[in-house]
Amino acid sequence: MEKYFFEAFEGLSRLAPGSKASTLKAISMFNRSKEDPIRILDIGCGNGIHSMLLAQEFPNASVIAIDNHGPFIKHLNETAKKYGLSDRVTGKCMSMFEMPFKESSFDLIWSEDAIYIAGFEKGLRDWKKYLKKDGYLICSEISWITNTPSEEISAYWNEDYPFIDTIENKIKQIERAGYQYQSHFILPVTDWTDHYYTPLQNNLNQMKKKYKDNEVAKQVIDELQTEIDMYHKYSHEYSYVFYSMTK
Repeated sequence: MEKYFFEAFEGLSRLAPGSKASTLKAISMFNRSKEDPIRILDIGCGNGIHSMLLAQEFPNASVIAIDNHGPFIKHLNETAKKYGLSDRVTGKCMSMFEMPFKESSFDLIWSEDAIYIAGFEKGLRDWKKYLKKDGYLICSEISWITNTPSEEISAYWNEDYPFIDTIENKIKQIERAGYQYQSHFILPVTDWTDHYYTPLQNNLNQMKKKYKDNEVAKQVIDELQTEIDMYHKYSHEYSYVFYSMTK
């Protein structure tokens, strides 16, 4: 089944909702000089599109980017070499649950569309030890943007990711985990549609023709199609939200 998931995302520049503009906006939430010689940890970096932007925006930073899918890390390291960033950007294939880094090692922990894997509150608690005093954690997390979500989408998300919650409650979770909340913003609809679901839908359409008699592939296709259809129906009720906080 896993191979069909990766085929669905083949060729996509982004593996989740987002855009260069939103990543840059989130980077601006880091209230330090961009010229500082900082250390950044990008957790769940995927193919490294965010990691490259971080390295470009912070010219004196060193970036360690981790993901547990080897081909993504291979692509990331090749991209870093292509753009002359290999001395500052290092991709490592590892699980976010088995990070070997020393405590108080990083000025900024970044996680775009990935903290849900750990669970928002657990990720915040587990990762805090790796931050220096006054270090920043900036991450995006799926959140309700209404206090009264519709029954259908509420049931869908509570089955898929029961940790979804309102922005107000996410901020309370940040503070409960021992951080000082700084700011947040909601990803625009185009981050979901133009930059993510449109190319994903094109891949799914091709796979529907290719695998019309393959039940395992059809299961993957149906799961992703449902996700897309749900967003188009309920885009006004939930989104990824970038949160910025300090230790």
